Amino acid sequence: MLGNPFGIEIVKDKVWVTTVDDHCIWLGSIDSDANASQSGQNDETTLVRVAGCGEKGYSGDGGSALEARFNWPHEVRVDGVGNLIVADTRNHVIRRIDAKTNIVTTIAGDGVEGFSGDGGPATQARLKHPHSVVLDGDDGVLIADTHNHRIRRLDLRTGLIETIAGTGAGKLPTDGALARQATLFGPRSLAIDAQSIWIALREGNSIWRIDRESGRIHHVAGSGKKGNSGDGGPATEATFNGPKGLVMDDQGRLLVVDTENHLIRRIDIDANTVETVLGKGALKLKRPHGIAYANGFGYLLGDSENHQVVHGNP
Repeated sequence: MLGNPFGIEIVKDKVWVTTVDDHCIWLGSIDSDANASQSGQNDETTLVRVAGCGEKGYSGDGGSALEARFNWPHEVRVDGVGNLIVADTRNHVIRRIDAKTNIVTTIAGDGVEGFSGDGGPATQARLKHPHSVVLDGDDGVLIADTHNHRIRRLDLRTGLIETIAGTGAGKLPTDGALARQATLFGPRSLAIDAQSIWIALREGNSIWRIDRESGRIHHVAGSGKKGNSGDGGPATEATFNGPKGLVMDDQGRLLVVDTENHLIRRIDIDANTVETVLGKGALKLKRPHGIAYANGFGYLLGDSENHQVVHGNP
């Protein structure tokens, strides 16, 4: 049983899944599914609990992650040496689980919701419902500080935190504005590549991109109005309803988990078009959240309120 799977991470043949009903993180493999499919057998992947004791709370720093308490671990990422970086959303902190010792440590947030701490130690700063984390490839963790309407960066070398986008006002950005001076409206999910930081604005019902070189923010998809329209037409004129998970596929197209529409939609960046790739056919989704992609395998989706993980290939 998977109690409301939210976050998904794939690294090589390993898969991590966060579940918010039991406040745990699980580890599985995509190899057994692939081998079973090729052999015609029905061999289910075994999931092993790697973090969370199953009880809601905030405890366990300095000890085993298996005995720690989390409160809605929304997303998990894996760094270059196998450490887990967890958005422990309702504890208002970011935590790290050591790959060798499985010891858990808080690396950002003091556990009290609020906004403070820019320019100082991240562990003394205050966050407000951080939902998404992503590694920036330069010893930093980007944090979607959702209810503060900001994106913040934790420098893993210095331990300091700063805001890199958002003023704290819950409004849609101005296309082309400097991200540090732009407003954001509920940044809920982040994805990253060498050129861009991709952002899903849940309350803003739209997708945006920060150019990593210029520092400017650009409109990618969604008019900002709540709805379900626009397939086949310009992505910037389409409507979404509470978009959350984001991931880039191997053809440079952006997959968007359109949560409250119970759909997965795909944006062709070059063509500025949007289409629905999952949720309208026989398989009905129910408030999906996290999504991850692996080249040659496809994507895994946390079909949250159906309490399952779905495999697809767009």
